Amino acid sequence: MVVAFVGLIVLGGSGFFVASTLEEHDTFCIACHTVPEVTYYNRAYIAIDNPGQRVTDLATAHYQLSQIHNKTPFACIDCHRGDASLGQRLSTLALGGRDALIYVLGKEDPTIEKTKTREGWLPNAACANCHADTLLTLKGLDNHFHTHLPQAAAALASGGTLKVADTTPQDKRADLLRVGLKTINTTLVCSDCHLAHKTVSAGATFFMDNTRRNEACVSCHQTAKEGPQNVNNLQ
Repeated sequence: MVVAFVGLIVLGGSGFFVASTLEEHDTFCIACHTVPEVTYYNRAYIAIDNPGQRVTDLATAHYQLSQIHNKTPFACIDCHRGDASLGQRLSTLALGGRDALIYVLGKEDPTIEKTKTREGWLPNAACANCHADTLLTLKGLDNHFHTHLPQAAAALASGGTLKVADTTPQDKRADLLRVGLKTINTTLVCSDCHLAHKTVSAGATFFMDNTRRNEACVSCHQTAKEGPQNVNNLQ
């Protein structure tokens, strides 16, 4: 009985290691995630081969920027494993098993321009994990839409450090640090404004759809019960 129990632990650990290793490779991901993930894959690797070409979606931009700045090559799993903690890695593998079943049953969602997924909390955890510096950089009004998020408070509680933007005048720096974070209890997440796999227009800033962004702003202000309370009051 003990031997069988130990054997199950070894097999489980080996399976976890093998699956985690395979998920580091985009070619493994698109073997099952055929629609619409092959489209995302092609966008990304075309961009890598053409670094001077303008990209129109946020996920592809990560691939291109990683190459331009000589960073570790980007992969799907960098967003889809969340913050890489053990609990979120286990959640990722569980979702992978579910998705494999969806593939076998032929029940994939072929929609290319997705704006929301049921497991969106995982990539949003990855956003906050990698971009904690953005969440914790005080610029007053110019960055309040990041520093007022609960994710900013969580990043600070996890060991992050508040800093003031270099462009901030000296006479305002101390005040910003003294006030620190103002946290609004909003349910907004990164992808409510920044769309990972949706093509955006050439003039879009930080891959945001202005209509969705304005709705997100108003949602947060309504929760805070101050500032613009409807989209008509936004520019």
